[in-house]
Amino acid sequence: MIRVTYYRTYNRVTIEGHALSGVPGHDLVCAGASTLAYTLAANVGRMDEMGLVRDAVATLEPGKAEISCKPRTKYTSIVGAIFNSVCVGFELLARDNPDYICYEIHA
Repeated sequence: MIRVTYYRTYNRVTIEGHALSGVPGHDLVCAGASTLAYTLAANVGRMDEMGLVRDAVATLEPGKAEISCKPRTKYTSIVGAIFNSVCVGFELLARDNPDYICYEIHA
């Protein structure tokens, strides 16, 4: 099972585990979760390049990922909106595939 945890206050997402919902390389739940993780990581990287955030982390490994950053004061809303938007995708994926992915939000 994939466990996704969104720490909203800290703009941090952790992902652990494997979906095991299909044959490796053809696992649609894994593909969906991976796409969302890579999308969030790419957005954090771009925001870092633009100077909107500091302390950007985007660690993506098989079965484990952490994506986080600290927004500069005037960009707090933008950073939050990007994290929230991508995390809606994790929420929907978990809602539709509860046997393979678990999604939690912490304040």
